[in-house]
Amino acid sequence: MLNKIKRIYIVSSIMALPILISCSIEHKEAMPAVKNHNEKVALECVVPLDDEKKNEAFKNFETDIKPLFPDCDIHLTYVKGNANAYNTKIKVMMYSDTPPDIFYSGDGNFTEELYSSKKIQLLGKKLNDINYWNMVIPTAKVIGDTEHIYAIPIDEVNYNVMLINTKIFSENNVKIPESFEELKTASKQFKKRSIIPIVIGGKDGRSVYNMIEGFACTLDNKISSKLISNDVAFSGKTFSRAATSIKQLIELGAFQEKTEAITDEEAENLFYSSKAAIYYTSSEKLNMASNQLNGKVAVLYYPHLSQTNGSIPKCIVSGGTKKDCGLLISSATKYPTEAVKLAVEMSKYYNKYLYEKLGNNAIIYNLDNMGWTPSLDSDLGISKLMMNVKQKGNINTGLFGYHLSPDKEKSIEEASTAFITGLLSVSDYLEEMDINMNLK
Repeated sequence: MLNKIKRIYIVSSIMALPILISCSIEHKEAMPAVKNHNEKVALECVVPLDDEKKNEAFKNFETDIKPLFPDCDIHLTYVKGNANAYNTKIKVMMYSDTPPDIFYSGDGNFTEELYSSKKIQLLGKKLNDINYWNMVIPTAKVIGDTEHIYAIPIDEVNYNVMLINTKIFSENNVKIPESFEELKTASKQFKKRSIIPIVIGGKDGRSVYNMIEGFACTLDNKISSKLISNDVAFSGKTFSRAATSIKQLIELGAFQEKTEAITDEEAENLFYSSKAAIYYTSSEKLNMASNQLNGKVAVLYYPHLSQTNGSIPKCIVSGGTKKDCGLLISSATKYPTEAVKLAVEMSKYYNKYLYEKLGNNAIIYNLDNMGWTPSLDSDLGISKLMMNVKQKGNINTGLFGYHLSPDKEKSIEEASTAFITGLLSVSDYLEEMDINMNLK
């Protein structure tokens, strides 16, 4: 009882807002459960209330999980607020006398802050000991520059891809490109027909960089990891070739006019209105694109910069699980072994919901081993993509996934915008990128 009173005082004095929301249907204000005096294992799990999918997925979790943890008292608590408000409230809880055992972080920078304060545990060895990585697809395991893992991944994964309007390709008798030379040929053919060959949201520069990175990973599928660890530089051969290729597309007029002023939403609308043949985006847009174009859409994997010599090229993508995002384990938990096992079950439970109830195939678990049955037909494009990402050598970990500081990300975005406008040559752009990576 004393702990509950102390928690109420801390929260009200710092936030002047209700912090915790129960997981009941009414979501009444509630405090985390107090640990039992008889030392029975009691675990508190915290997830964001404003995340509607998690809210719905976990509504019966406490009841459903009991058979797997018969000797545990498990309590699920919801915290209200947008990402920034949620992080602030979690921080208040972590500095209280009764921090939660397990909680969600969707912000890798916030996770790093908590680890720097010794508030969360390292999980690499614990997950290795229970063979966790055998359950999930390769991109679920992301080890950053610290060479440590702090989070058990839970969220669905997205990749940077190009989508094509298959109807436009078919009606104009244009071959779907498998190599970069074929992409240039297709761009010329569409340009003659007054169709935008490739539409991209270039306003913040991130999509521009991601596209260059995508082409670079057809030459080296570990290019981003090497950049993060300083094993290679942007000015090396791989990125130089990729940036040169994008420069060639710019000179061909393959992108829409005023690319640097177009937001991703505006680029999306150009694609949906069939004014563009190819749309550079994230795989999370595939379902929407399919609905908008009546199924006449497909994933175009990065056309290879190297000659394939008649061989079938790999279906390379860039992106995947974000570093240090997922379920974290408090350093103060009295039951670290049980907490890790429960967090893994929470991750599986949520992914099962995404797959079985929502028909979402973009999950982190290897479906070959799970025995889950969807109630809805999943999108064939996503299904094919997920089959490809399970293959060794098909994935490049995207640089933008909390691998860099916010200042480095912003500098890379700005340089990429300047590059696509023609303000920077290839050599100047790559030199600028090298400088950005060395920012403190």
